Parts: sequence; structure tokens; C-alpha cells
Amino acid sequence: MSGQSDFFNELKILQDVVVNIMISNESKYADTGDLLVDTTYETIYKVLELIDGYGINHKKYEVKDIINDEIINKTISLHNMCESTLSHTDL
Repeated sequence: MSGQSDFFNELKILQDVVVNIMISNESKYADTGDLLVDTTYETIYKVLELIDGYGINHKKYEVKDIINDEIINKTISLHNMCESTLSHTDL
């Protein structure tokens, strides 16, 4: 399997995981907005974990700012930035 194929197969799995997590927690949400905030947060977090090498294949991917020719995840794990940066509820 190619790297690109592996990446998209893992994204497909992540999508299923997030859908199942949110379906199982749906009753905790009184507000659709909060449900959507947490769904997008969970999705972004899982994708960044994949990029950081915590996916099924344990491959780490580089994210490059092509304008500045800088690898933005060279010294950090991107998913660790989520909680302090992105909106989410405490449910």
C-alpha cells in the first residue's frame, strides 16, 4: 500500500471512530452547537494525532509551511496544542 493510501485509510477509520464517539455521547448535549464544537474538536484532534504518529501504522507525517519552507511540527506534537487552542466543551 502507498503512503497516500495508508493515510486516507486511517482517515476513514478516524471518521468512523469520531462518528461512533459522538453518537454514543449525543444524549449529553442539550445544545446542537456544543455537539458540533466537540465533533469538530474530536475530529481535528484525531487527525493531528495521526500526523503526530499515533495512528494505526505509527507513521509520523511532516506538515510544511511551503511559503517559509518550515516544518511546523518538527519539534512539537500538533495534537498537544488542541486543548489550549481550539474550542471544546467539558462534557
